[in-house]
Parts: sequence; C-alpha cells; structure tokens
Amino acid sequence: MNEESNTESNAENAPESKRSFERVDDAVRSAMEEASRKAKEAAPKIKESFGDIINDLAYGLAYGTSFASTFAAEIMPEALKESVEKGKAKGRDAATESSARVREAMSQRSKHPDKAGDGAIEVGAT
Repeated sequence: MNEESNTESNAENAPESKRSFERVDDAVRSAMEEASRKAKEAAPKIKESFGDIINDLAYGLAYGTSFASTFAAEIMPEALKESVEKGKAKGRDAATESSARVREAMSQRSKHPDKAGDGAIEVGAT
C-alpha cells in the first residue's frame, strides 16, 4: 500500500465533518444537512425529557400543596379555626366598605371636577 491509496481510504472512512471539500458551499451544505439530521434525532429525546420534568414538577407542587393544607387543617385547634374565620369575615367587610367609599368619592369627583380639592380620597374608617 502506498501513501496515496492510504490517504484516499482515510478520506472515505472519515466522518463527514472531517472530510475535505473542494468548495466552501459544499462544506456548508454538508454541515447544514448533518446538523439538521442530528437535531431531528435529538428532538424526541429532548421532548420526552422536558415532559418528564414538567410532570414531576406538577406532581410535586400538587402533592406538597395538598399535604400542607390537609396537615394544617388537621392540626389546627377548633378555637384557632374560628378565629381565622372571624378575621377573614372582618377583613372582607372592611375591604367592601373601603371599596364603596372609594367608588363614591370617585363618582363625586367625576360629577363635580371643580370641587375635587387636592384629589385625595379618604378611605379610613369614619
């Protein structure tokens, strides 16, 4: 075997990315085809992995939320539950009342813009 035939056999066995090209556009076209082929081969694996990650995150979030809320409801004494409910009701009533005052002040301001004053709206308890 001489050196010339040895070089030819190496070129034939070389990966496409290592081959010698006569023209630059042939090299670019070959690289694009190879990259496209490899991306198409990898895409299903990446999609599956991404789906598994989302599934695991959703499961963990749902489990953690359900466990924590159920545990808190079971461990909380009845007196504390009643206090929380009373606090929620008072907060809801205060927010509703404050919202009504803001709407009324906004309505008055739009009806009488010349008497609007400095534009402040009092939302505190009267």
